Amino acid sequence: MRWQDEQTQQDVKLRQSNRPDTGFLSWSNYIKVHKEDAAKRYEVAQAFLPWPLGFKESVLALRALIRDKKKQQVDFESELHSLYHLAAWESFYPKHSTALDEPGFKIFDYMPGGMITALEIEYQKLGYEQLKLINKTDAKLLVQYYGEPQQHSTLYALYPKLWQQAEARYAKSLDASNKAADIQLTCQALTQPKARGNTHNTSTQASTLPASGLSSASKKYDATGKVIAPAARAPRPKKHPKLQAQHKLGQRPSSKHKYLNKAAKAKQLSLLMVQAIKDRTILQQRLSHINVANIKQTLSNKKLLSVLGVSYLVVNRARRLRTK
Repeated sequence: MRWQDEQTQQDVKLRQSNRPDTGFLSWSNYIKVHKEDAAKRYEVAQAFLPWPLGFKESVLALRALIRDKKKQQVDFESELHSLYHLAAWESFYPKHSTALDEPGFKIFDYMPGGMITALEIEYQKLGYEQLKLINKTDAKLLVQYYGEPQQHSTLYALYPKLWQQAEARYAKSLDASNKAADIQLTCQALTQPKARGNTHNTSTQASTLPASGLSSASKKYDATGKVIAPAARAPRPKKHPKLQAQHKLGQRPSSKHKYLNKAAKAKQLSLLMVQAIKDRTILQQRLSHINVANIKQTLSNKKLLSVLGVSYLVVNRARRLRTK
């Protein structure tokens, strides 16, 4: 059944099963496989209504069909009519429902498609400027066939009461689902056994955990084939605060801290090695540019300076002795 033909909520529930099996591909990539065949692309995209990209892909396929017919100089009014109706149907829901504080698409998706397609669409009242799926080329073709409309609007603005009714139905469905969840939680709480007193045998008491949460390897069965829940474990006694503090003081460093210390040491060692390599290359470059004569001249200059310095000290000392 197509989205356009849905009449009841049961049809809405069966909508997902009516869609084609895309295998390992996402539905958008599944549609793009038929990108070269516009007719097939339109047929596949129609199966994914009322999703927003289902509308978009349908419109893109119709535009391709219109271009082909224009090249062949064939009438394309039926394709343009279908394109306009898709854009009009998509304009029925707002981006956000202020009454329910929910995205408008959730309410639109909950509605049977036949309720939308049964609405009267008048070009003179609806126009094209406020329809998101109509581009400039589409608008020119619409004006060419039907002329300029009297006004521009959306189905959401033209049928506000129908949208309010849809919001009310969606709100009831939310209340019903919440009540069903509350009833299920209440039943689970009532079926769980209650503890009696403080003195009880922990080895024979049944656990309050559901058996469905157990792995298949840990499940045990009785003679009737029912799953036996594991016995509840006694709570571990808490350590004295002093013992906990002593345990923390004598605690060995964790593997994480050991790893961080090793990483820091390795980083420091690598930096030292890099610096040593750099110093070695600098020394090699300096030695390669130094001449032997320059080295001798430098040593002789240093020797002369040392002799002058010593003689200065001797003369200065003799002068001081004379003044005394």
